[in-house]
Amino acid sequence: MSEDLFAIEGLRIVITGGASGIGLGAARELLQRGATVELWDARDERLERAGAGDLVSWRDRVTMRRVDVADARAVEQAAHETLAAGPVDVLINCAGISSFRRPVLEIPLDDWERMLGVNLMGTLHTCRAFGAAMIGRGSGSIVNVSSVDAVDPSPGILHYAVSKAAVAMLTTGLAREWAKTGVRVNAVGPGPISTPMTEPILEKTPGLRERWEAAIPLGWIGTPRDLAGIFVYLASPASAWVTGRSFYIDGGWLL
Repeated sequence: MSEDLFAIEGLRIVITGGASGIGLGAARELLQRGATVELWDARDERLERAGAGDLVSWRDRVTMRRVDVADARAVEQAAHETLAAGPVDVLINCAGISSFRRPVLEIPLDDWERMLGVNLMGTLHTCRAFGAAMIGRGSGSIVNVSSVDAVDPSPGILHYAVSKAAVAMLTTGLAREWAKTGVRVNAVGPGPISTPMTEPILEKTPGLRERWEAAIPLGWIGTPRDLAGIFVYLASPASAWVTGRSFYIDGGWLL
């Protein structure tokens, strides 16, 4: 019998921003396929809700940890504790924030700093913390979540688009630097996805939902489930010869 290219049973996976939205959707799929998952999130209530609800069936393979990825010291400490329990095979960086729409001149500098602090620096902090251990082992897969806004910035959220473009470039650079160590680094760039982060923005921005739907050739706004397959692929042996790529999963948005 040939090896299952998409087998991930027994892999140990850390997902930042894992208690809701895209991260939680990825966790569900990976757990269903036999992985052991540690969820990081900045909010205790989200972790508690995920553990008591969506993931309760897999409680023996789920660990929860409150971590603000924008805090470099907190990330280092949490990663140290996580790695003390065993090696991490896959890191998925889903932690991120977005924003309501405003012209660039109306976006306060504090908002720019917070956006870059979470979306870019938070991703860098975890890549550094777990990447070093993966390099030491000679293997590992890192998956960063970027966005279609990295290459097609939406009006009113330039600071978000810049942060996600930086994540895409960080991915390319790390992939090139770490390729010979056995560590792969790729990115997933979602199109419009319905999550607890985006729904309030859709509700409070007149016409935005309709504009998104009209701009998606497949005709609907995506869900975390629509992204689950790419995370399985990038965690599995099927992607063993893949690094430095950004995969835009967008219903055709970039067409």
